[in-house]
Amino acid sequence: MTDKEAPLKTIIGLPAYNEEKSVAGIILQAREYADKVIVVNDGSTDNTSKVARLAGAEVIDHAGNEGYGNAIKTLLAEAKKQDADVLVIMDADAQHDPNEAPVLIKTIREGYDLVIGSREHQKEEIPGYRRFGQRVLAKFTNIASRQKLADTESGFRAYSKKAISALELKESGMAISAEMISEASVKGLKIKEVPISVSYAKDSSTLNPVVHGVGNFNRILVFISERRPLLFFGIVGGVLIVLGIIAGVGVVQVYYDSYIFATGTALLCMLLTTLGVLCIFTGVILSVLVRRLPGLSGRSWV
Repeated sequence: MTDKEAPLKTIIGLPAYNEEKSVAGIILQAREYADKVIVVNDGSTDNTSKVARLAGAEVIDHAGNEGYGNAIKTLLAEAKKQDADVLVIMDADAQHDPNEAPVLIKTIREGYDLVIGSREHQKEEIPGYRRFGQRVLAKFTNIASRQKLADTESGFRAYSKKAISALELKESGMAISAEMISEASVKGLKIKEVPISVSYAKDSSTLNPVVHGVGNFNRILVFISERRPLLFFGIVGGVLIVLGIIAGVGVVQVYYDSYIFATGTALLCMLLTTLGVLCIFTGVILSVLVRRLPGLSGRSWV
């Protein structure tokens, strides 16, 4: 390691799926800044595992493709098992520069627990469709976590020993990035973003970006309902009540104009209003439960 400021045991972890072309170069560069490089081979069908071992990494093989989230959880569990002081996780597809790892490690040394490599300052390099999705997901992740972060989807992150031990994650897919921020916020971990560069010379994602984005958005809504139930159910309830009022106004208008009582619309008005009130009361009850029993905030209500 080149940074000798403190005797911190540092592990750099790479979740990898069919990355035989790029993983060796990432490992060779990352070894300069870590005591050990660990690759989680997530059921690759190519030579990712073999190439990673030849490059000097410790490799953990998943029997099948279990998903990005499970690969991240494996790395966190292994870092905890090996008593690491710092865990840095980056993508294995050459989008991240391993030479920027010291910036994240330094920020951990400064007392932060979760350091996120933000691509915000290089946003002009990010494809437009990705940038739009990142903004939407960041906005809703910040609502769930009560944070003000610009890049909540970045996979280049560093974790302190406290974070490695404290984070209890459940997501198996890409939504783990948002879950992690929400969980870190609940646990009182210190979060900070630092600028990094990113390369999109090739878009190597194996996931359809639309499917990926919609799936993540759905899971983030679940996080909001868990962490901030009053806000979530209050908004849903408010929307339903407004729709009910609109339907009610329509009933009155029809009756005023033609003296005909629109029974169907009236029933719809009552249904929407009732559901809206029930949603708001649900939010109030769950909010009280979450505040009195903080452990409940990690359970799924929907």
